[in-house]
Amino acid sequence: MPVGEVEAFAQLERGVPVGHPDREQRRCWTSAHSQAMLPAVTPPILGVATSTTGLVGEAAQGPVEQPVLVTSLVEFEQVFGMPQPGQELFLGARQFFLNGGARAWTVRLGARSAAGIRRGLAALDAVDDLGLLSLPGLSGGTTLAAAAAYARSRGTFYVAETAGSRAATLTAVRAIRAADRGHAAAFFPRLRVADPLQPGSTRLCGSSATIAGLLARTDIQRGVSAFAAGTGTHLQGAVGLASAVGEQAAAKLRGDGVNAIRQVPTHGIVVWGARTVGSGREQGEDWKYVPVRRTALYIEESIEHGIGWADFEPNDEPLWRRLRETVVSFLTQMFHEGAFAGAIPGEAFYVRCGSDTTTQRDIDKGIVVIEIGFAPLRPAEFVTFCIRHKRR
Repeated sequence: MPVGEVEAFAQLERGVPVGHPDREQRRCWTSAHSQAMLPAVTPPILGVATSTTGLVGEAAQGPVEQPVLVTSLVEFEQVFGMPQPGQELFLGARQFFLNGGARAWTVRLGARSAAGIRRGLAALDAVDDLGLLSLPGLSGGTTLAAAAAYARSRGTFYVAETAGSRAATLTAVRAIRAADRGHAAAFFPRLRVADPLQPGSTRLCGSSATIAGLLARTDIQRGVSAFAAGTGTHLQGAVGLASAVGEQAAAKLRGDGVNAIRQVPTHGIVVWGARTVGSGREQGEDWKYVPVRRTALYIEESIEHGIGWADFEPNDEPLWRRLRETVVSFLTQMFHEGAFAGAIPGEAFYVRCGSDTTTQRDIDKGIVVIEIGFAPLRPAEFVTFCIRHKRR
C-alpha cells in the first residue's frame, strides 16, 4: 500500500477560486523513469472497494495480531470463539453483520495496552482494500488518537468508539482531532443491545461497528457518496439507547462534531448526522461530511491503483493527456452513477494534468501531478485535491 498523507480543501464554489494552494492534498509514491512507449490502449481505472472493514479488539481465541477475513458471525465464531465478559469484539462483529456489513478483516489483540493496540492496527497493513475501521470496546484517548492516525496513514475512514457520557464523548473527539480531523466520525449515545451472555437481558455497547455495518451497507446499495443518515438508517439489533437525544441536543452535538443517534417515532433508532469530527463550530474545515470525505478517498485510492502503467512513461504532454483522459473517463462514470452534483460533467468535476500542475522540478524528481475538483452532493462547493505520482 503506498504511503502518503491526505490533505484537501474546498477550493471552488460553483467554479469560483477561493482556496489555499498550500493546503492541497499530496499523495506520493516512488517509481523510476524510463523512455517506454505509451500503451496502445490505456487501462481503465477501476473503483476500489470501500465497504471492507477492519475490526480490531479482544476475543476469546484465535490468532493474535493477524488479520482474518470473516464474512458472517458464524465464521467469526469459528475463528474467534463465543462472547466473553469484558470483550466487545464479538458484539461488534454481530452488530456489523446485522447492519449489512459483508467483509471484515478481524484482528484479535494480544494486549489492550497502547503498544498492543498499535501492533493490532499494524497487522492490518497486510490488507489492501481497507475502507472502514472500527475498534469495538476500545475508547481511551490514546487508542482513539492511534486509530485516527492509522486511518489517515492508510487513506481509510475510522468510526470511533466513544465513551458513555456526553462529556467523555467530547473529550474523545478532542483526542481524535489532535491526530486527525478528516478521517474519523464519532456518534452518541451508546446502544442497548441483546446481551449474548444473559439471554433475555440487554446491555450497552459502543456504536462504532454498528455504524461501520451501516456505512458498508450504504456503499453496497447506494454508493460511497450517499448519506447514511436520516429516517432510512434504522439500526438493526439496537433495542434502546443509553440516553435520549432530542432535536436541540442533536444540533448541539453536531456543533461539537458529534453525530447523534436518536429514537424517532415510527422509524426506530436511526443515525441523525453524517459529519466528521473535524466539522464542529470551527470555520474553514474542508471535510465536514462523512460521504464527501469518503468519496474523495475513493477517488484518490482508485486513481492511485489505476495509473500504475504511467510509472515507466516519459513525463511529458502525451502522458499528461492520457492521464487526463483516463481520469475524466472514471469521473464521468461516477457522474452518471449520481455521485456528484451538477447537470453535466463540466459542472460536476474537472481534471488538470499538464505543465500547469507538473513543474520542471517535479519532472526532475519523477513526479506527475494531477489536480481534481468535484462537486459533492452536499454541500454545494467544489472539493479539490492533487495527486502527486512519484514514478518508480
